[in-house]
Amino acid sequence: MAKGSTQQLRFQDFKDPTTGVRVTRLTPPDVINHRNYFYQKCFTNDGSQLLFGSDFDGERNNWLLDLRSGVARQLTEGKGSNTHGAFLSPDDAWLYYVNSGRELRRVALDSLAEEVVYRVPEGWRGAGTWVANSACTKFAAMEQWEADVVTGSSGWEKFRLQFERKPRSRLISIDGASGLAHTVYEQQRYMGHPMYRPFDDHTMAFCHEGPHDLVDARMWLVDEDGRNLRKVKEHAPGEACMHEFWVPDGSRMIYVSYVEGEQQRFVWAADPVTLKNEMLMPMPPCSHLMSNYDGSLLVGDGAGQLEDVANKDAHAFEPDPYLHLFDLKTRSTRRICAHNSSWREYKGNHQTSHPHPSFTPDEQRVLFSSDFEGLPAIYLADLPY
Repeated sequence: MAKGSTQQLRFQDFKDPTTGVRVTRLTPPDVINHRNYFYQKCFTNDGSQLLFGSDFDGERNNWLLDLRSGVARQLTEGKGSNTHGAFLSPDDAWLYYVNSGRELRRVALDSLAEEVVYRVPEGWRGAGTWVANSACTKFAAMEQWEADVVTGSSGWEKFRLQFERKPRSRLISIDGASGLAHTVYEQQRYMGHPMYRPFDDHTMAFCHEGPHDLVDARMWLVDEDGRNLRKVKEHAPGEACMHEFWVPDGSRMIYVSYVEGEQQRFVWAADPVTLKNEMLMPMPPCSHLMSNYDGSLLVGDGAGQLEDVANKDAHAFEPDPYLHLFDLKTRSTRRICAHNSSWREYKGNHQTSHPHPSFTPDEQRVLFSSDFEGLPAIYLADLPY
C-alpha cells in the first residue's frame, strides 16, 4: 500500500469490569497496531487526530487516524519506518521519523511530500528514540558505531548483548534547518533516551542503557556544548531507575525507582537546576509513567515480570495488569482500567505490546496499547474523575 491509502476503522466501546470506566478500542485486534513512545507527541493539538504505527500494508508504517470519522491515512511506505519513535511537529504540519537507523525524515501532513532532514554518517547507525526540542528546530539523537551494533538477535536478548558489547555511542544535536549535527558527548558505553529539556535548548539528557540492575547511574544531563556533565541521581544500594521523562512544561524530570526484592515502586522527581531528587509517592509496580502538561497528574502501566534485568529472581513480583492514575497534589492513586497486556515481543520488537500510557490533550482520557484481545491494538480509556 502507498502513502495516502486509507482504512475505515470501527471503534468499539466497552466497560472495564473492575472500574466501570468506558474503554474504546480504536484499531482491530487482528493486525498489529501500536501507539508511539509515551513522551512523543501523537495527538494533533485539538485532539482530533492520532498518530500510530500499523502493519495494515504488511510493513510497519505510520498512520494518522481521524477520531471523528474513523478514517486512518497512511503517512509512510515501504520498509524501515521507526513507528515507535515517530512524532508530530508542534504546529501539526509534519510527521518526523527515523528510517532504518539511517535518516531522519519528515512528511508534510497535507501533501505527504517527504524530505530527508539528516543522514547518519558512514560508519554510524542511529539508535533509539530521537526527540525534538520544544520548537522542533533541533533534535536530540543517539548514534552507535555500526561495527558495535549487535545483530543476529532481537528483543531483550539483543538489549542485554548490546549492553555487554559496550558500543561506541554518541549523543548528537541535529539542526533541523541545515541538517548539520555536532557531537555533544561520546563514550564507549551503551547510551539511550536522548532528550532536550522542554523550553531549554541549553540542557540535554541521556541515559546509561542496559539491564537496570547492572547500570550504576542511569540518568545524566549535559549542556548542549558538551560541558557540565552531571549525574541526575546517585543510586542507593540495590536501587534501579527507569523510564525517565521531562514534565512537558520543563519543570522537572520524573522517573520510576525500585529496589531489588521489593514489590512496591516509587515516583521520584529531579530538579534539573539544583539536581535535588525528591520521592513524590509510592506506587504499584508500574513500568512507564507519563504526566499531564504541568506534572500534577501521572498515568502508569502496571507491569509483569521484568525482562530488562539481569537477575530476574531477585526482581520477581506479583504482576499488576492495571493502568493507574496518580494525583500528585493529593498523593492519591486510582485504578483506571485493566490493560491486561502480555508485554510479548512481536516481530522482534519488545516495545509493541507495551501499554505506554499518556493523556489526551484535554486530559479526559488515556491512550494505551494492549494485546489482550489478540494482536496489539490501541485503546482510549476515560479517567475516573
